[in-house]
Amino acid sequence: MKVLNILVLLILNFYFIKTDEEIFNQAMNDLEDLESYIKEYITEKSYTGSSLTHLIVCFIRLGAYSSSEWQIAGGEIPTDLVEYITSKDEENETSAKKVQSYREIITPNGDKIDFVHMFAVMNGIENGNSYSSGFAHLVGWGGDTEQLLVDIMKKSGDLDSLMELAKNNYFRIKGGFDENDLISDLDGPIILSNKNDNNNFADLMRNYYTNNDNSNRVTKFIQLTFPNLVNKINKESFRNELYNKYTNDLYIRILECKKGIRESGFLRCYLAGNTKSQYTEHQRAAVYVVSDYLFENYKIISETKTEEKQKDEEENLNALDNKEKDENKNEIDEVKEKTEKNTKKDNFVHNNDNYDKFLNIHFIYFICLFLIFEHFF
Repeated sequence: MKVLNILVLLILNFYFIKTDEEIFNQAMNDLEDLESYIKEYITEKSYTGSSLTHLIVCFIRLGAYSSSEWQIAGGEIPTDLVEYITSKDEENETSAKKVQSYREIITPNGDKIDFVHMFAVMNGIENGNSYSSGFAHLVGWGGDTEQLLVDIMKKSGDLDSLMELAKNNYFRIKGGFDENDLISDLDGPIILSNKNDNNNFADLMRNYYTNNDNSNRVTKFIQLTFPNLVNKINKESFRNELYNKYTNDLYIRILECKKGIRESGFLRCYLAGNTKSQYTEHQRAAVYVVSDYLFENYKIISETKTEEKQKDEEENLNALDNKEKDENKNEIDEVKEKTEKNTKKDNFVHNNDNYDKFLNIHFIYFICLFLIFEHFF
């Protein structure tokens, strides 16, 4: 009987449980349908309230983030849009509304992304119209860094030990700031930056996760979010930049106030520099762990680019060297040929001179003989 049950479960598993590839493709199909329906909604309703991009990312974000704080950070959608999408699904037997329920998805290249979280990150960025200010830090790396701080705030130790604790036990590990969150924080801004009226999110994501565009995600993220760091390849610059952005961001300070990390008091809590003394090192440790991760990966990519550049330069130098050798060889051949021609010419001239001298001597000799002959005869 047990064997029969196992066989039944295996058969059900084979027929009903989808593979990672099938889930990703289904999510992209649903996303494609959603964008198509929202375009139709804008046309049918003559809607001018907000952009197509806002309606898409905000609609998806509402699947997991619908608090009053998120309404401020991400904005809202028309009250009848959800009903419109639902009716379109029923009419066409699609599942566009399901995009709100996708969380962990494994992409074609093996990355695990938090689908709704990624669109929430995009929502905060586009609602604030900036990649490096407004809500951009709060909804992405900054908010997750604050979660990392909360994870270690009850622990004791100096800066180095707190960093080790955060890095080894909480950062990129299932929990508050896991790998899925990190990838969503990095990829969200990049994918959003490529969105325009002539493409759709589904195709952007398909291309991004199948063409290895994610291989230099850290560099692209830095370029968008921390442009001041683009030409600074040292750890201290990264730490200082992220720490300043984190501690000076008003929205992150508000978030820390709610978690009891900052000094109490209605206005006092929100002022810069008012982190409770017992949490100062914890705050710095959380930010530095994130900063060091970005620095190390940005540096690796930069060094790879440098190596490729050096390789290209060496190849160019070799090509130039070979070209110079060829040119020198041609020059030598030309000189040699010219020399040979000149030598032949010189020999010819020299021979002609000798011949002329020969003729002149014989002519004089002939005249002398003629005069002698005439004198005696």
